[in-house]
Amino acid sequence: MYALKHYCRAMWSAVFLLTLCAIVWADPPVRPAQVMAAFVYNFTQYVDWPPEAFKSDSQPFVVMVMGDDDFARELEKIMANKVVGKRPLTVGRCESPDNIGDCQVLFVPASQDDAMKSVEEKIGKTPVLTVGESDAFMAAGGGIGLFLDDGKMKFELDPDVLAAAQLHASAKLMKLAKIYHR
Repeated sequence: MYALKHYCRAMWSAVFLLTLCAIVWADPPVRPAQVMAAFVYNFTQYVDWPPEAFKSDSQPFVVMVMGDDDFARELEKIMANKVVGKRPLTVGRCESPDNIGDCQVLFVPASQDDAMKSVEEKIGKTPVLTVGESDAFMAAGGGIGLFLDDGKMKFELDPDVLAAAQLHASAKLMKLAKIYHR
């Protein structure tokens, strides 16, 4: 009887450990695109846009992605059913600066770096937060640049670019950012 009890306990322990391992291994690793999407969402919560950034009180808050459908899909997952203030968040896509519609955030992937001059010409001084991921993005006039440092996602922020776009970053965001000056 003792041997059977000991055997059952050992079997249940093995089943428990195998189940725990299966649960741990079943979770896919977090991908950089997911982390970047979470950062972009958080930027919407810690930057203030002026009232003239919206045509009406019912206009949604739009995050536009230039050319990168995979990243746009990650943003849609992260931003599903989220709001900025009382405005629902939506994700839009454009292929080039010519197609940039009304938006409050414009994400420019590294593959679109060559278009930054055209992006700046298109949005001018309108209240649009530009976010990018390449080394050249900030020097080209970007507002917030995402980068990896020792395997951790971080960001740099150019307060002059945000001020020119009539945007105000919260003190919390400024404290977390690496401040960039041209």
